[in-house]
Amino acid sequence: MRIVFTILFLIIFSNTSWSQTTLPQLQSLQYNDINFGNALNFNGTNTYGVGQVYVNDSIVDFTIEFWIKNTGADGSNDRVFSAYDNIGLHIAKNTTHLKLQISDLGGITGWQTPGTLESNQWIHIALVKNAAVLTVYKNANSIATYAVSATAQLPTLFRLGSNVDGIGENGNFTIDELRIWNSVRTRTDIQKYMYANIDPNLNAALKLYYRFDQGDAGGANPLELGLYNSAIN
Repeated sequence: MRIVFTILFLIIFSNTSWSQTTLPQLQSLQYNDINFGNALNFNGTNTYGVGQVYVNDSIVDFTIEFWIKNTGADGSNDRVFSAYDNIGLHIAKNTTHLKLQISDLGGITGWQTPGTLESNQWIHIALVKNAAVLTVYKNANSIATYAVSATAQLPTLFRLGSNVDGIGENGNFTIDELRIWNSVRTRTDIQKYMYANIDPNLNAALKLYYRFDQGDAGGANPLELGLYNSAIN
């Protein structure tokens, strides 16, 4: 479930089961096999990805969950997940903490600090928006809640690892098992499935699921120019 890769790359999320989009003019993905498989690394130097979730309906109540390893020092708000048009949810990190910007979801203005990100440890983070409440979970334990607008939507176009320009605020982290649900996941759900590879057919609300498991570890993958989305919806 874990890997490393250092590149400038573009991720396009498809609504087709196990689909892969191959994109031109990309550097080869580089993989390392770590414990449970591959994961995706950002080295803090102009490495980022652009993603899009294709949905039939807007994403109002949602769950975003992923495993993250804090792999290096960062500035105040170096990005993990950033709304592409700068409107919506922004997830970032500094050297020691998780950071959130939720003002465009109707939340409090300014960067928030819901909890710590210990160095070189795998940590599971989940953000759950249920009507007017956004709850942040760390390893399936609630660490912060924020008031947001009940009608605020999750942006479907976003960047991983950079700000909206793609050339700054690049985070040092490794990410794995990224899932976006068009539903409210309970603490029990999060705790039960955070370690497991789940069948996406179990829940039609799973809109995006990146396992980052493709590619050969230990070197360049010149033919691996896209990533698989194993959600089928």
